[in-house]
Amino acid sequence: MDVQFDSESYWNRSSRTAFSFDDEDEVDIVSTELPCNKWENNGIFSDDTISEASFENSPALNHLSIKAILSEEALKLVLQEQNLDERVIHKGVSPDEELKLLRRQIQSTLYSPDLDATAQKLLQGKTAPLEMFRSLHEKQQLLDTLLSHGGGHAVVTVLLFLKRTLNPAQFHAILKQRPKALEQYLSYLRESGDVSSHIDLLQRFGRHQEAALKQFQAALASDDAPLRKQHLQRLVDAYANAGVGIIPLYEQVFHAALKMQLLMEREGTAGKQLGDQPTPIELLYVCCQQNNNWKEQDMLKPIAPQRFAADQQISPAQYEWTALNERAQAQAYADLECIFERVPTWHPLKSKQFHISFDLTLAVVRLYELHAPSTVLQLFLSKMGNSGEKLALAQKVKCIKAVIDAMAGLKQQQELKQLRETLPERSEEQFYCENALKSLQSKRWTTDNIKLKL
Repeated sequence: MDVQFDSESYWNRSSRTAFSFDDEDEVDIVSTELPCNKWENNGIFSDDTISEASFENSPALNHLSIKAILSEEALKLVLQEQNLDERVIHKGVSPDEELKLLRRQIQSTLYSPDLDATAQKLLQGKTAPLEMFRSLHEKQQLLDTLLSHGGGHAVVTVLLFLKRTLNPAQFHAILKQRPKALEQYLSYLRESGDVSSHIDLLQRFGRHQEAALKQFQAALASDDAPLRKQHLQRLVDAYANAGVGIIPLYEQVFHAALKMQLLMEREGTAGKQLGDQPTPIELLYVCCQQNNNWKEQDMLKPIAPQRFAADQQISPAQYEWTALNERAQAQAYADLECIFERVPTWHPLKSKQFHISFDLTLAVVRLYELHAPSTVLQLFLSKMGNSGEKLALAQKVKCIKAVIDAMAGLKQQQELKQLRETLPERSEEQFYCENALKSLQSKRWTTDNIKLKL
């Protein structure tokens, strides 16, 4: 039989009167005049009738232990992680809770936690207390555990802790026995900008060449010119008398840098043009600008291009490329031939010969980019021995006379005739092409006569 629900009479009943949590008498909020078996069959409302006391006093739950849910090892890890996390006492904590947290902190300080749990924390990028690792053996174990997992920033964190808590001899012994840890610590010093500690550690472990290069970089990085010269002078003096196995090339570089600083002090114009920290190539370019005699350079002057290139250990190819660019930019094309003239070392009395230390094709293309006249392009193209390559390059840089020379070298009479027809009438290039054709025909006639006589 259905029961009619009257909302007004329902809320006016005594069982629905207001109540307070401060009332001493319990209020039966479940009792009602409606039959309860219909609501008991509904799972939602029937669950609400279970009180917290009945849940705690359940016989089935009383027999459950936490060990049935977590193993002892898992429970131990949970408790240890809780100890590691609860290091900070937040505001508003009750005195009892504060006492509980302090006890946990004291316990974690007096007793070493599980090594794997601490390592896992550090590998995950979390903070973990390291003060409980007191003995040297425990600290080494923690470092080795992190190194076996790759480490990264966690290894650096432990190394900084070891450096703070160990004497220098113990700390350096640990680094010497663990090259991977040493490299990570050197990387940390380099990234943090601690140059002096980085250099000291390299020297301590016998890596003098790396230390010397680091010192050289630090000296050049100085913004103050007098201070930079002072650092370079100390570097030159230190490694000249130390006898620690620096390769000779490094000493040459150090001396060259010091010479350049001294030259910039004497030659104020170079420093004004280039600023405070020019490279040797940039300073060589200025030396080329200030040089007035390319036929006979005064090698007694430190600012002479050849002298400066020798002092700075600049290769012949770099010297010639720099001089070519500077002279072409200045449109001083008459000096180009002097730059590439050499006296043969095996015969000093012989006249100078053309010599270039880099690819001749690069020189021609660069001169074309700098808008050098055709006569200059022809001069360099005439030094090419392969007529096929000369023809292709001459066509690329639009040097007609060089194209004619290359076709004549390949004995391409038909191609020369076709080219002559495309040239302007009575132009210099047309006369040049006609002379090349006459020369080819004359040589062919002479060769044919020789063959007939034979």
